[in-house]
Amino acid sequence: MIMKKNLRNILAVATLALCGTASAQNLNSAYFLDGYTYGHQLNPAKDYDRKGYVAFPILGQMNFGMKGNLALTDVIRLNGDQLVTYLHPSISVDDALGKFSANNHSRMDMRLDIISFGFHAWGGYNTFNIGVRANAGFNAPYELFEFTKNLTNKNYEITDVSSTASAWGEIALGHSRQVANAWRVGGKLKFLIGGANASVRLKNATLNLTAPDKWVLSADAEANVSVKGFEWGEMEQKEFSDGTPYEQIDFGNVDIESPGPNGFGLAFDLGAEWDLGEQGWVDGLKVSASLLDLGFISWSETHKAYNMGKEVVFTGFNDIQVEGGPGTPAEDQADNYGDRFSSLVALQDGGMSKSTTALGATLNIGVEYQMPFYKKLSVGLLSTTRMQGEYSWNEERISAVVSPVKWFEAGVNVGFGTLGTSFGWVANIHPRGFNVFVGMDHMLGKLSKQGIPLNSSNSFTIGINFPFGKTNR
Repeated sequence: MIMKKNLRNILAVATLALCGTASAQNLNSAYFLDGYTYGHQLNPAKDYDRKGYVAFPILGQMNFGMKGNLALTDVIRLNGDQLVTYLHPSISVDDALGKFSANNHSRMDMRLDIISFGFHAWGGYNTFNIGVRANAGFNAPYELFEFTKNLTNKNYEITDVSSTASAWGEIALGHSRQVANAWRVGGKLKFLIGGANASVRLKNATLNLTAPDKWVLSADAEANVSVKGFEWGEMEQKEFSDGTPYEQIDFGNVDIESPGPNGFGLAFDLGAEWDLGEQGWVDGLKVSASLLDLGFISWSETHKAYNMGKEVVFTGFNDIQVEGGPGTPAEDQADNYGDRFSSLVALQDGGMSKSTTALGATLNIGVEYQMPFYKKLSVGLLSTTRMQGEYSWNEERISAVVSPVKWFEAGVNVGFGTLGTSFGWVANIHPRGFNVFVGMDHMLGKLSKQGIPLNSSNSFTIGINFPFGKTNR
């Protein structure tokens, strides 16, 4: 029972710690706004209703968001006036596990634009942007939560528990133009500068607790860190209680000597718009599509680590010494098994090599219809699909956008999909010479007493820009 309890608690603590981490983040609520200066980040084919704009440095656009189906309230519950974890005895097994899906993930994304401007020239609309982007995420299967909450004598197969984080710089050049009366196309070339990338993955853990006389434990784990000047440092020398030596990474010795750019890459955005009214088919109806972040980053230094992967067999405590008699003291046997369990997840230095990671691509498909009875009101449907392995998601967002005067636009929307239901809004004020916008794709919702968002998804975008030229509307 001691080993079961320790193993369960270690995995539970790891789960809770990683849930605190929360892809590029965009303000989808503004997709159908003509006066949104960063519409080109949602679809590079989009035009801008002024001659151009210059962004306020740093404050041009700040965009933060978290998406996922794993919420803080799934792992932390309210018990009277106290917050407890799902492991607390007051939380039933059915109640605790009923909150989790087959695959549970949470991902945080941040975009900060440092320099950005757009202008009409060379037969189209051109954009330039320098910014930084970062994300972090956690993913875990249902079996991990089942094991930590409802430990029974069965065979557990826990796969694909992962935590990732990445940061990079981006220099983007975009151009869009009208190619026919009804068609507009655009593209964007992005030069990427890798800052840091790290991932820890438990690819597979087998915990066979079915046999009455033994438990068999095995794990396959790896870690990859792509940071300039990173070093694991000197290994920690350890040995089992029987004297058998082994070594593991001592995270207290990890060092970064000369941080800096650690990789380079390329990415592309592609987009198109089709005006069925201009085509002579349906007045006020437009269809659009875009594929964003189709690219990669090649990292020049990636430090690898892996566990020894040795199987641990626990057969219980045998020949226990009693009052100085023959046998082995129970404490020594417990230490021995504790050491062997520790070695199961101990990481070894796997050397350094180059590596390449793909950006998560996003596919947007939009349909917008302008109301014939009030031209300043339109409704739209935006389908967004994020393609990023276990962090993939899909969302449909129904929007209503109104522009009662030339210098003001606002919209409300509701989204539904693999991440659940969400409500969003956006407001864009852009008189001559000044533009401020603010919006959320996912309302912040309820907060804990500590001010922590309890929803699995939330976002916030704000920006200040300086448009020039009269509006085209």
